[in-house]
Amino acid sequence: MTLNKFYFYSATLVSLFLMSGCAGTSGNTSGIQIDPTVHTVSKDDYTKTFGAKEIELPQNYSTKNYKRLTVSAWFFPNKTADAYADAPVETLSTMMETEISKLKRFTIVSRHLGQKGKLAEKNFQDMGTTDRKTKMRFGKGINADYSLSGGISAVKEEYNRGGKNELVYIIRVDYQLVDNETDEIIEADMAEGRSIRTIMRLPSGKIIGGFSRNDEKDALAQAAINALKIVSNKLGNKLPIGGQVMGIRGERFSIDKGYEDGFMGKQTVVLYTSDMGIDIPFAVGEITPGKYKTSGKIFAWSEDKDIQDIIQKLQSNKNFIKENEVFAVSTGMPLPPEWENNYKD
Repeated sequence: MTLNKFYFYSATLVSLFLMSGCAGTSGNTSGIQIDPTVHTVSKDDYTKTFGAKEIELPQNYSTKNYKRLTVSAWFFPNKTADAYADAPVETLSTMMETEISKLKRFTIVSRHLGQKGKLAEKNFQDMGTTDRKTKMRFGKGINADYSLSGGISAVKEEYNRGGKNELVYIIRVDYQLVDNETDEIIEADMAEGRSIRTIMRLPSGKIIGGFSRNDEKDALAQAAINALKIVSNKLGNKLPIGGQVMGIRGERFSIDKGYEDGFMGKQTVVLYTSDMGIDIPFAVGEITPGKYKTSGKIFAWSEDKDIQDIIQKLQSNKNFIKENEVFAVSTGMPLPPEWENNYKD
């Protein structure tokens, strides 16, 4: 799609942009959706929006994954028929690899940029100008539990809004998350991130005001982060983090894992235990992780009549947790605040 090709506002165009998992207008008035939709269950969902919402366990929860998972990240340019040729997709690929490492749910091991730096260091050490006792030895790297690969493409579209034009930058990420042990594709999807910039253009095509072309890289970076928010949120929901509950006192509880184990920021968790081989969610709480352990507070107990006896035992018997395993699992993954602060209009 070329810059000079104009598209006129219509209900059809708006409906097209409402697709692909985005909501909100990020301050624009054109109806084009910018803010990405992230699917999570918050405290407000239980206390305000839905009232007495039924407490449910998240999909795909597993105590096997209640740890900080190691993921190898591979982002690469993906050429498409409508690709924006001037977009620095290689640079954006490197940026996304760097930014996703800020998710504390995962330990990200580089298979791209980091390997280039590693090879450069080895070549330097091979010159013989450093201490041989501390020379780099290959074969000491961390093996990844999962591999995340994503093809990135960029599209730029221009729309006439009557007196001003809008440039819409779109970053598309086609990605797969693969379990390296089983080769199973855990998640495969496409995410789109967008940003909007406004320019004033004469009928001749000459730009006379508004957005500067020199700022285009910032618009592309914002669109890339918006796409990464969707990818990260989906991965967090697919592989929810959890931990064992070590104690409950009234509404307060503690978990044996913290920030260094994969929890990040204030988030909502579902507490559950097992009875006769059945996992039973009995409460939902909000946590604030410490470094290696986490404290939280229950704000809603299940109203399921069939499990009130379990809740009563939890509240009255101090030895219940010692005699029965109790876990807490997240209902969504918080995103790094830097993404909101550093990449916005």
